[in-house]
Amino acid sequence: MKKWIVAVLTVLAVGILLAWIFIPCRYVLTVTTMPGEERVYFLPVSENDHFQLQFIHSVHLSRVVEEYEMKGRSLKPVRLIYEDTAVGMPSNAGEGESFEMKNGKYYITNLQGSHSSLDLNIGQVKAEHTINYHDNSYLLKDSIEAGSWVRIAPAYVSNLELWRGVKLQ
Repeated sequence: MKKWIVAVLTVLAVGILLAWIFIPCRYVLTVTTMPGEERVYFLPVSENDHFQLQFIHSVHLSRVVEEYEMKGRSLKPVRLIYEDTAVGMPSNAGEGESFEMKNGKYYITNLQGSHSSLDLNIGQVKAEHTINYHDNSYLLKDSIEAGSWVRIAPAYVSNLELWRGVKLQ
């Protein structure tokens, strides 16, 4: 009888360990180098949290901040903050959105829609593409070669996938 209990407990322990290793249960923001999906960088996050993608506009040379909420496998835009309404930047809000100016900056809030991912090219000179999450900032060119094309997306990954990837520094 004791051997049977030990065998069952062993099988149960191994099953739990394998599930912990292989079942996607960790919520992360992935930054994948493209086009060959060569390397995946992970930023452990919490679902329904917000992060910001910050960069320097290539024409205006002013800071732009895009804020997103992570919901499941989607990114919902929350607000956009910028300083110039000329080339490449909106001069007003879309339907259902709010547009205001305060302290010399433009704010668009209540943004509509969602995205499964965001594609961008890491700036080589002045763009300074940065992910801000909680009180931490991750300058992408510190981890990923400047000029690289990357895809940013939320995902559920297994602990094994998390170990195989690289944590954003």
